[in-house]
Formats: sequence, C-alpha cells, structure tokens
Amino acid sequence: MTLTRLILLLLLSSTSCHLMAGILTINMDGVNTEQKLNIRSFLSLQSLDGQTITNPSRLRYLHNLADEEIKTALQPLGFYQPTIQASLTKKGEDWLALYRIQPGKRLPISQLDIQLIGAAKDDIAFKQLLAKTTLRKGQPLIHSQYEQLKKQLSSLAVERGYYQAELTQHRVEVNLADYNAAITLHMDSGPRFSIGDITFALSPIDADFIKSYASFNTGDPIQNSQLIDLQSALIDSDYFQRVEVRPLWNQMSDTQVPIFVDLDANKKTKYHAGFGYGTDTGARTKLGVNKRWINRRGHQFNTQLLASEIITNFSAEYSIPGENPREDRYAVQLSLLDEDSDSINTRSHSIGVSKQQQRGRWQQVLALNYQQEESTFSGDTETSHFLIPQVNYNTVSTKDRLQVKNGYSFSSQLRGASQALISTEDFVQTRISGKGIYSITNKFRILARAEVGTTWVSDFDALPASLRFFTGGDNSVRGYDYKSLGPRDDSDDVIGGRNLLVGSVEVDYRLFQNWGVAAFIDSGNAFNDTDLSLYTGIGVGLRWFSPVGPVRFDLAVPQDDDDDNSIHLHFNLGADL
Repeated sequence: MTLTRLILLLLLSSTSCHLMAGILTINMDGVNTEQKLNIRSFLSLQSLDGQTITNPSRLRYLHNLADEEIKTALQPLGFYQPTIQASLTKKGEDWLALYRIQPGKRLPISQLDIQLIGAAKDDIAFKQLLAKTTLRKGQPLIHSQYEQLKKQLSSLAVERGYYQAELTQHRVEVNLADYNAAITLHMDSGPRFSIGDITFALSPIDADFIKSYASFNTGDPIQNSQLIDLQSALIDSDYFQRVEVRPLWNQMSDTQVPIFVDLDANKKTKYHAGFGYGTDTGARTKLGVNKRWINRRGHQFNTQLLASEIITNFSAEYSIPGENPREDRYAVQLSLLDEDSDSINTRSHSIGVSKQQQRGRWQQVLALNYQQEESTFSGDTETSHFLIPQVNYNTVSTKDRLQVKNGYSFSSQLRGASQALISTEDFVQTRISGKGIYSITNKFRILARAEVGTTWVSDFDALPASLRFFTGGDNSVRGYDYKSLGPRDDSDDVIGGRNLLVGSVEVDYRLFQNWGVAAFIDSGNAFNDTDLSLYTGIGVGLRWFSPVGPVRFDLAVPQDDDDDNSIHLHFNLGADL
C-alpha cells in the first residue's frame, strides 16, 4: 500500500467516524427549575450537552462524575440525602443522559446562634435586619440565606459607622447522622464612630452655605450614605465640577473622625446656544447665559432668549437658595413674550416672585406674577393686566429620565385673579396632566397621557391668549397644526376655550439599540361649556433614542370630517417624562 493510499484511507475513516457521531441530550426528572439550574452549573457533562460526541470514552467518564456532582449541587439548596438514578444510553447515533432525582427532605436548622457584641447590640437598624432574616430554627438550611445575612451584617456595619466590625465566629455545622444543622454567627461591632469637625477646601462659595447641604452635624454617627449624599448634592448644585468627601482617619480623636470636603469650583459663567427645528415653532434658536454664582451665598442669575418663526421669548431669573438649598429656592422672574401664529397674535410681559420647595417626591411652587398682555381676536386688540397667585405640584417617578422603561409624571396647576387686586377680570383656572409609561417586554412600551383643564370666569372675552386653552400640535393632538383646535369666532378663527380635554395612547417597538417605531392615536379639543367635539389624529412614527433623550419623527392623519385628511409631519425632541 502506497503512502498516498494510506493517507486517503485514514481521512475516509476519520470522516466516516465523524459522520456516525451522534448528539448528546441531557434530561433531568424530579427537580424544579431552581434545582435544575444549580445542577447544570455543577455538572461537568453539561459542556457536552447538544454537542457532537466524537469521544465516547470521555462521555462515559464525565457521566460517572454526575452522581457526586448532583449531590454537591443540591446541598446549597438544603438537600443532603438525594436519591439519584443515572443512565447513559445510545439511541441510533445519538446519546441520552437521563437523571431521575428525588431531592428528599431539606436539612432543618436545629440550632441558631446569632449574636451582636459591641455598640451595635442596641442599634435599631441591626435589630430590624435580624428580625427580617429568613434564617429560623426549624426552617430548612439554605446556604444562600446564610451567606446573604453575613454580607448584610458587614455592609450595615460599614454603613452605620462601625468601621472595626468583624465576624468573630461564622460557621455552619451539618450533622448527617441526626440530619440537622447548627449555625453560629457572631459579630463584634466595636465602637461606633462619629462625625468630627467638618471642613471645606477654599472655594468662591461660603463654607457655612456649603455646609447647609449636609444632612449631618459634628457629633452625629458616621453613615456612608450621608457622605455620598452630600457629594452628590454638591455636584448637582452646579457650583462645583468635582467634589470628594473624605473621612480623615489619620486625624481621628477617640471615636470622632474629621470630615474634609475637597472642592473644585465650576466656571462662574456658562454660555449655551442651540439651533433646531420643530413643526410647532418652525426654525428656532436658543441663547443663554448662566451665572452659577453671584456672591458667596450662592445666588444665581440666568437669562435665556428663545426665538422661532412664531414665538420669541426672553426670560431672566434671579434665584436665592433657601435655608435648605437642596429643597428650598426663591426666585424673581421677568418674561417678555411675542407670539404670532395662525391662531394667536399676542404680546405680553410679566414679572413675578416664586418659592420652590421639595416635599418628598413632590415639587411645590408658589408664585405671584403680574402680567400685561395685548391679544388680538376677531380683528379686535385688547389689553389686559392681571395679578395672578399660582400654585403648582409636580412629580416624576422613573429610574432613568433619558431611557424610560417604566414610570409616570403628574402635574397640577391652580391659578386665579381678582378685580379687587388690580386685575382686568375675576377668574379661577385649574389644569392637570399626567403621563405613564409601561414596558410590556424589553422592546414593547405603552405610553399614555391625559390633560384636563377648566376656567371659571364671568367674561371670557376679557381673558388674554395666555389664559385660554388651545389644542393641536406636537405635544397635544398630532395630525393638526399648532393651537389650531378650539372654539372659533364668526370668521372661523380659533379663539380658544374655557375647558380642555386631551388624551393619547402610543405603542413603540425598539427595532435596534437606538432606533424604534411607534403607532399612536391622539384625541382632544378645547371647548366652552359642555359643547365638546373631539378631534382625533392617528399615525406612525420613528424614534431615535439619542444620548440627550428621544427624538420623535411622526406622521399623523387627522380624522375630522372637515379636514382634508392630509398627512402632518411632527418633529419633537425631549424626555419621555
């Protein structure tokens, strides 16, 4: 036989063996999903599951290891005496590894010795933790619960300022003869450390003012979460570009630890500019100047100019932090507005004061504004002036404002005026809006929003455009032009209404990581009294989930019989909530 023929014979033999090789399937009976997953993580044979078997000897070797591996895998779940029937069979060219498992009875805890030694013994936080633990005498031994309690005790000790805490005894003793377990877990917390002197690096902001951001004082117990909270709050204040809150352990006196806050201030003045396009406003630009601080008490001054094809608005605000600067803020505002659209022709200027407070999840704003406005309706131009007290409540609940999976927002406004207080007309107006987002799957979301409003006024004609309700546009009823819906005059011009009702339901589907599509239906109108006729738009859209929030491209068709059913394009950028 020549060398060439020998090589060909060997190649044909190898190919023939490979073609005859079968696939391995692993099946398990008698165990639940949790047990099965843990067994597969321990099973050496798992690496061959669904694979072509080219080495039967290795297959049998790994199969012989399965009995002990299954027993080991069940022990962390509390099963120490399982019954296992293992078989490895060949059906045609394929292999089947079958394991019939009876986990048996879980090992009970007969002795449970958990002790706290040191200052933490009387700490309510530790008492609450031990009251919640699932480790109980007579309950099954589950190793993950034991390991979890160890981690929780250590983490809580660090969080609560017990920096010398250690687990002096921690063991689980399994007695298979009596089929029970004994747990011993002792922690010596040592002393609880407290806050010493609090000092700050030199900065253009007064140290006493910076200290008002802290939720702790000298003498309070150290809590890591409070130190991290102070760091986050100072960064969010926009005064500083870098903040580091450090306990000075090398300067500790007894159990008091000094705290040093290292700071790098932001640039005093921030300039910003932007250009864009919106179907409601047309081409638009934004210019602004922010003075991050005016003085050492953290006062701020911001100005902004928004200019578009139909709206020009200049605003300025001088803000003063309150006693608790994270939650309280006072402001003086000035606004100049000129709006000239197909529906509205108005010019106004206003000046006012406000107080902003954070009350739990709710932001409360109390304001008093004086405004003069010149509005043109039905060819007549009227000038009005109002002194308007106002209260707003707003809340947003979501983990990520830029990439919302689930969450909601809610806002309410109540405002009014009286002729007895230098106002053209008496009125009371309320407006409520809400939006919710719910993810059906990782790719499907449902978005729903609603808005209602009503006005009590004797002479509606005395109200300027800014105090009337209009609908239609990107953030209202898509399929219709900006503020094109509402009661009309004899010339068929929209003049706005006393009441408002708008609703929308949308479903979006994420095609790729940053792109998605949507389908929606919007309906609503502004109206007087009970004369309500809803206008509806339906459409589809494209979504780009950009780093600064979703960008929406929508095509909507109006369903009103009086409309020509032409397709309207809507373009919008902004957070979902």
